[in-house]
Amino acid sequence: MMKPTSSTNSIVFPERGYLNVTDQNGQKLSRLILGLPAVNILGTMDRNVREIVYDSRKSGTGCLFVAVPGGNWDGGTFIKDAIDKGASVFITETSLDSLNGLDLGSRDVTALCVEDARKALSTVSANFYQRPSERLALTGITGTNGKTTTAYILEALFRAQGARTGVIGTINYHFGDKELSAPVTTPESLDLNRMLDEMVKDEIRNCFLEVSSHALHQSRVHDMRFKAGIFTNLSRDHLDFHGDMENYKSAKKKLFLDNHVQWKIFNIDDPVGREFSREFNADSFTTGIDNNADFKAEDIALTKAGCRFTLKTPFGAGEIHSNLLGRHNVHNLLSAAAGALAQDISLNKIQEVFRQIQPIPGRFENIDNDQGFSVLVDYAHTDDALSNAISAAKTFTEGKLIVVFGCGGDRDKGKRKAMGQAVINKADFSIITSDNPRTEDPEQIIEDIRQGIPSSAQEGDDYSAIINRKEAIEHAIHLAEKNDLVLIAGKGHEDYQVLGTQTIHFDDREVARSALKKRSH
Repeated sequence: MMKPTSSTNSIVFPERGYLNVTDQNGQKLSRLILGLPAVNILGTMDRNVREIVYDSRKSGTGCLFVAVPGGNWDGGTFIKDAIDKGASVFITETSLDSLNGLDLGSRDVTALCVEDARKALSTVSANFYQRPSERLALTGITGTNGKTTTAYILEALFRAQGARTGVIGTINYHFGDKELSAPVTTPESLDLNRMLDEMVKDEIRNCFLEVSSHALHQSRVHDMRFKAGIFTNLSRDHLDFHGDMENYKSAKKKLFLDNHVQWKIFNIDDPVGREFSREFNADSFTTGIDNNADFKAEDIALTKAGCRFTLKTPFGAGEIHSNLLGRHNVHNLLSAAAGALAQDISLNKIQEVFRQIQPIPGRFENIDNDQGFSVLVDYAHTDDALSNAISAAKTFTEGKLIVVFGCGGDRDKGKRKAMGQAVINKADFSIITSDNPRTEDPEQIIEDIRQGIPSSAQEGDDYSAIINRKEAIEHAIHLAEKNDLVLIAGKGHEDYQVLGTQTIHFDDREVARSALKKRSH
């Protein structure tokens, strides 16, 4: 799988990830609001819209401003600012009768009140770009873990077929010769439709989209058309946002509830996947290792070189060999195989490509060295992902397994104890450190992690705590002996650390290479 190269792009994400879209010719408002249920309308529909914005600071002459409610603000409060900057249309959830202070009657503007501004943004954005999700084959992948790996496997499969492809997800957004940084896993609906339209114009045939629970909750992919939708699994994460697991599960379900998904693929080794497969059983496939699924892995062998298994499918059976490591990657390979076979890629092609899959950035990424032990960097940042990563690493570690990990600040505090428990119970030695502490006290985060450490574990013998992440990684590599494995978990591909309100450059892979170099001298 070739890494896309950077080039001059027509898409630029300014500060805070906002994006303006512009069409100098303009489009009729009456066409843009097709399919949009409005509670109240004031003004004419016979108006040209030149651009759509959801940030009033980006408003300009002839634009349509969608006042999207935020976590700490109400987009409706910025309507006056948008109009003053030239917006001729605005969409809001706020009752138009309550906007008397804007003196709408004397202004040349059109106002629409809707029940859900985010769904409205998705609808008008899709219409503005001629519904691009219907003009290419879009595969949506949701779940707590495995989204990125599954997307990259699918990309490799379709590229091997000669298709031009795009990926929108956690690591970056790329298609053709364009590569963009990813401020969020799934862009806002306006930005997403713009990007899909650019893909269509660039003759991209297949796009693989990681669909986060935040994006689903906020209707960023509302009413899109997916050739395939894949559910990987559900384990504790993002409860600072969703509140509880039931809300988190409901957000994931929206991929299948709120969109047209031609082929639905569910991992039924996961209890939520089983539940979804029963609810959405029409035009669906199941995947699994432990359960009798449509796409099933049998006779699995996990080694330090990768994995082997027999793949049984409704389209035939075959032997699979891959250099991807661990049982969790068998699940990812199953999801990708189901998504590919449902879209007419042959089993022979899948076998061929799976042999050649390149490692995914920051996912069990090996840091080469000649010092007799292994160093892996992985994105695992939930207790389930950590447990899977450690189990995978232990299958090919002859010596000790040393794990460096932490928990992010200003996020779900409830998972910290579980993460501490998952690591201390499985690793031979653990180093607890910082992982984007943000505005929280790093010492308090570490103390929360300690609550999951069994009383039998002794600090110094079984684990240590080093707040400074660079020092923690250096210490782990200093401790490593022949045949040991150092697993640096939590940040993966990320190249930054958030300390307080400051974001600094920090890349686990760079720090590990530097520590290895120091050790060799």
